[in-house]
Amino acid sequence: MKILVVTVTSWNSKIGANSWATLLENFDSKSIANICIRDEIPDSKVCSRYFCISESKILKSVFKRKIKTGKEVEAQTEITDSTLSEHNARYAKYSKKRRYSMLLARELAWKLGKWKTDELNQFLDSFKPDIILHSMEGYIHLNRITEYAIERTGAKAIGYIWDDNFTYKQRSELGYKLYRFFQRKSLKRLAKKNDGFFAISEKTKKEADEFFGISSVVLTKPLSSMPEVNYGEIKKPISMLYTGNLLIGRDRSLLRLVNAIKRLGLDSSFKIDVYTGTRLIDEVRNGIECDFCKIHAPIPQNEVLEKQKKADILLFLEDTDGKDAKVARLSFSTKTTDYLSSGRCIFAIGNKDIAPMEYLESNRCAIVACDDIEIEKSLSLINENPERLIEFANAARKTGLENHSRKKIEETFFGVLNKVYNKKQEH
Repeated sequence: MKILVVTVTSWNSKIGANSWATLLENFDSKSIANICIRDEIPDSKVCSRYFCISESKILKSVFKRKIKTGKEVEAQTEITDSTLSEHNARYAKYSKKRRYSMLLARELAWKLGKWKTDELNQFLDSFKPDIILHSMEGYIHLNRITEYAIERTGAKAIGYIWDDNFTYKQRSELGYKLYRFFQRKSLKRLAKKNDGFFAISEKTKKEADEFFGISSVVLTKPLSSMPEVNYGEIKKPISMLYTGNLLIGRDRSLLRLVNAIKRLGLDSSFKIDVYTGTRLIDEVRNGIECDFCKIHAPIPQNEVLEKQKKADILLFLEDTDGKDAKVARLSFSTKTTDYLSSGRCIFAIGNKDIAPMEYLESNRCAIVACDDIEIEKSLSLINENPERLIEFANAARKTGLENHSRKKIEETFFGVLNKVYNKKQEH
């Protein structure tokens, strides 16, 4: 079975979005290929062939038709020229202010740009996938590329719905609704070309099945390791750890936590380490960084997992009540199962009506806070009774083993994969 995975980001250990790589790590790497649309350097050994379509070159190709926009790259091989620095600058700019006019202009550039190239065709024709795995993304241009790959190769396709990219429930702005109209249209067209679907949570499945008229199968990332709760004596300052991006309001929730610690006068009781590639605006960064909270550059995923097992508390952050409070309403972060693998206490701050917060609270496997008052109460509880961390760590371990064991997840994943593959063989 040869599998092509279409993704936004590359399979890079510093990116952190490694669900596909984790699900496929027991396959022969020669049977796995990837197409991504970011100027990032892949370093995963799970996949043998990578094809990178450069967005910066797509934009240039609107006027310079002879420019090469995509090429096959090797894992841990530097992408040449200035594309990586251009990429970092561009996405830092996008993350500061999300203008829907810019997003629509970006889609127009991809529509006019030259991504359907001889290099891409040669990559698809030489690999000849049996199955194409992809997420049902809000990136209209990526959906178009996925459609093209399905049509050219004749492969069967399985879509993974792991975010709310298809309802009007996240925001109320007119620009959002206009952009979402085109996203929904794109996703409905792509869905018709799929032979199977995964959904990241029960809440996602319910809404996606109704919208697309499908019957998806709930699938999460499996545990990265068998969780073991081993705290020993909990000493102060109690260490908190956050790794990953601080976009869509996560920076504001971290700032809420820092300010709560300051208000309670617990500066010496807690210390926070944050590893992120997100470029924070000066006002936010200056508010977050202090004697007990340090921001570091991102680190590889294997180092992340090791640090998670050593921290006293792992922070799960989403927006609480700002403009991004409902962005994660149907998501289930890969971070969640990594946390459940760690044998540590989870402290989750976010809107109570989003899927990951509902999951953590309903399973009672995390300290959950949805506003400043609850954050302060939780901090006081931890400060006065540090042994409660062990109680929550055990609850997280139990939830991880019951719902996210590798055996259970792989049985679900392989079941759908084999069903779709056999369907192709019949034809």
